[in-house]
Amino acid sequence: MVASVDKLKGKKIVVVGGTSGIGHGAALALLEHGAHVTIVSSSEQRVKSVVEDIGNPNLHGKVGNVREEESFIELLRSLAPIDHLVFSGVDKVRDSRCLNTRILHDWLRDLVELLMQTNFIIRGEIAEANFDECKHLFGVKFWGAAICGKAAAKYDIISSGGSLTLTSGTGAMMPGKTASIGGALNAGLFTMTQGLALELADKRIRVNCVVPGIVSTELWDKMGTIGKGDEQAQKLEAMGKKLPVGFCATGEHIAEAYLYAVRADYATGSLITIDGGGVLK
Repeated sequence: MVASVDKLKGKKIVVVGGTSGIGHGAALALLEHGAHVTIVSSSEQRVKSVVEDIGNPNLHGKVGNVREEESFIELLRSLAPIDHLVFSGVDKVRDSRCLNTRILHDWLRDLVELLMQTNFIIRGEIAEANFDECKHLFGVKFWGAAICGKAAAKYDIISSGGSLTLTSGTGAMMPGKTASIGGALNAGLFTMTQGLALELADKRIRVNCVVPGIVSTELWDKMGTIGKGDEQAQKLEAMGKKLPVGFCATGEHIAEAYLYAVRADYATGSLITIDGGGVLK
């Protein structure tokens, strides 16, 4: 039996969305455990920058747009055989009017807008919803996950004994009265995870889903919707203090869930909630 600490050593792992946010944290953690990691993003500049900054010979980068099904599947096929595939692809909205945030306090409004832009949730009264923008958000997080599942089922890109790990969000479990669309997006990934776990079982491919809550990553700076520096830190700290764990997670904290999903041979169809106890509130 391979020692647990060396279980991922030399394994070929692809992380879609691995250039930023939660996916980036997962990619770094997998590298630290000895895996050969390929990060995939639609931004060539971002891929190049991350690979150069990390400077690990076991890290590689590829450019791929999950919205372009045929070319994206071809990219995955070119990387096969893959031991594990992690999908944490997200997209930001093109127009924040997808939200109706008139009833929210200023800083909370900004927070909700940011969460929607980073595709954790979509919030807003459905009467005011801009469905074109909402469909745009589904294009990566939901259909991107489905495309990865299709590639695994049809083209055997994942080796027997490997895994596919998707990413959802706690909005699936506690959407609130203004998150029917965002909650449905995330809940859809729950069903997809469990359906794919059954469909890919004959190939001995496990399928699981990481379900994060609020996470502090560099995306907050890029969006700029809750300020930067001390202002941003104070708002994240205030949010974290309301959680049972008493703090707001970083990508490194969430990476532990991806490590579990990839390494746990007995886990499939699992929804791995890692939210600081937020769903308990």
